[in-house]
Amino acid sequence: MKFIGMDTHSRTSTFVVLGKNGRVLQRARVASTEKELLGFVRSVKGEKKLTFEEGVMSQWLYLLLKEEVDELVVCQPREKEGPKTDEIDAGEIADLLRVGRLKAVFHDDTDLMHLRTLVSGYGDVIQEITRTKNRYKALYRQVAISTDVPSFYTSTDMLDLLGTDVRRYVACTLFEQLGLLEEQRRGYLERFEANARKYKPIKLLTSIPGIGPVRANLIVAVMVTPHRFQDKYHLNSYAGLTKHERVSDGKLYGKKRAHGPVMLKYAFKSAALTSLKTDTEFRRKYDAMRSAGKDDRAARGAVARKVAATVLGVWKSGRKYSDRHMEVTRRRSRDCHSGA
Repeated sequence: MKFIGMDTHSRTSTFVVLGKNGRVLQRARVASTEKELLGFVRSVKGEKKLTFEEGVMSQWLYLLLKEEVDELVVCQPREKEGPKTDEIDAGEIADLLRVGRLKAVFHDDTDLMHLRTLVSGYGDVIQEITRTKNRYKALYRQVAISTDVPSFYTSTDMLDLLGTDVRRYVACTLFEQLGLLEEQRRGYLERFEANARKYKPIKLLTSIPGIGPVRANLIVAVMVTPHRFQDKYHLNSYAGLTKHERVSDGKLYGKKRAHGPVMLKYAFKSAALTSLKTDTEFRRKYDAMRSAGKDDRAARGAVARKVAATVLGVWKSGRKYSDRHMEVTRRRSRDCHSGA
């Protein structure tokens, strides 16, 4: 067995090949093109495993190379200390692969992986809309003009209130940018709604209170498949909805969240807030916890974990959300814990 570590960049990629005893068998630097990458990997004969760190090119590299090796591991980026070169980095991850010490990052070859690019683009547009609105509002606040009007971002009448040509010109450019960004946002929403009709998992998740087409697309883009998670506890940890104790020598040194995608945590927490406006099991759980003396933050966190568990159950079962089923399940769980 041979173990290949690859440190890749947009221009060049560096390979280090180790034998099963850790001895360096080969080093190479090639252009980061499909032809050169495939050429080198195919030149390494025999059984082989390949690893490289997660990055912007990871999905492309995964699809390109997964059929060329016996095992492909996309690993988490590591904190590096001491001397650093591409060759050192490639050699280190190759050795970690050899001894089985790498933590893999999930990748797949299904169409659902491509949703990540769409969701990421939508997030960029939303961030840019927020920044542009803040800059636009600042122009009015600088001259004490109230911005607390319903049509502030859509009415051209507000532009006439600015006293100088310079300020009005800058405001006009920002106003036009907002119009373009809003048009792009609507384009993303149309794609999200189309995906809800095209992909069964997204359609299933939209049946859950608090989850619309945007959140459903986001959740499916990050998770890709529910079978990655053994149970709801693993999903809660992955989504950053729970903390793990740090214990040494019998002493507790606080708690820490696992590293996971922030977007997934945001989707579950925002869905929980929306679900509290509905007359469903999510709202009833929140009210029950508040009545039991739990604070608002703890109750909302519990609802977010319930949303995550519901997503996992609905997706794995292939059946739409049923509030009646959720209520029956909750009563059984309560009776079981009370000893009934």
